[in-house]
Amino acid sequence: MNFRILKIVSFLLMLISGSAYGHEGRPIYIEIKESANNILTLRWKIPPVLKEGRIPEISLESKNCRFLSGLLKPSLIGIRTYRWKNSYNDAKIVLKYPAENPALSTLVYLQRISGESHSIFNGPELIRLGLPKKLSGWDVAKQYIIAGVKHILAGYDHLLFLICLMMITGGLGRTMTTITGFTLGHSITLAMATLDFWQIRTELVEALIALSIVMLAVEIIKGKPKSLIRRYPAIVATAFGLLHGFGFASALSELGLPQNFEIPALAYFNIGVEIGQAFFVIALFFLLKIVRFNKGLLKNNNFAELIPKPLITVYAAGLMGSYWLMERTFGIIIE
Repeated sequence: MNFRILKIVSFLLMLISGSAYGHEGRPIYIEIKESANNILTLRWKIPPVLKEGRIPEISLESKNCRFLSGLLKPSLIGIRTYRWKNSYNDAKIVLKYPAENPALSTLVYLQRISGESHSIFNGPELIRLGLPKKLSGWDVAKQYIIAGVKHILAGYDHLLFLICLMMITGGLGRTMTTITGFTLGHSITLAMATLDFWQIRTELVEALIALSIVMLAVEIIKGKPKSLIRRYPAIVATAFGLLHGFGFASALSELGLPQNFEIPALAYFNIGVEIGQAFFVIALFFLLKIVRFNKGLLKNNNFAELIPKPLITVYAAGLMGSYWLMERTFGIIIE
């Protein structure tokens, strides 16, 4: 029985740690800009998660477009220029991977000479991409809700923070109330940062998010029943949410907001984050109930007591948060 519990703990730790980076789920960013004299400029930026030998070659294919100049070999950041004749509506952006597809999504942004701009998300399975067109309200909703869900589920630091919150609050009902406070906090700063009312350096935000995980882990280990966060978890979670909202905003700024749909896209992204967050909390809660299958535990609604060896999990969370904190702080110092 102890060996089974150890395997379960190991699986959960792998699930929540995953990688040293909290946000390596960023898409490949591709920009097409139309300028005078029928010139199209193709730019791209690939997340550094892709190492040498895995970087795709990105090009524009069209019967009406002729290559002029630019980088020919694969690189994380690059530019190519083309001249088009009559029209470039048939143009396709082609990604040629030298090895396996690393399952990265793409964001294609098109800016016309008139000032009109469009953007579109594409799943990682697509390697021939059409140019974005004018989006309907439903198109924007679908794209940004999905982006929000993917972001929270790929953000291991945010998920680890949620697990620590769940261990402090205990029951599912109290946890959902606490997460509502967290939602309120990060919604405020997500909107303020995205709409340029207030900005904080991204590297500093990431380091402080790691610090918030360490603080929660320390609070759980101390186990003081009358501490502020145990008495008023929703209020404290709201304060932490203000910090995490800047982290969500940095991801949204990398994706960009579609012209004339800035406010709806922001709202939809936030809704996607909440859907992903609620799914994670509820799914983990009931998964643990299933894993810990016995009559006594099935009647228990305390999340912390459902976790096999909870102190091991808390120490692992604290160590992971400390590692992120040192790594991100060091990154700020050396820049």
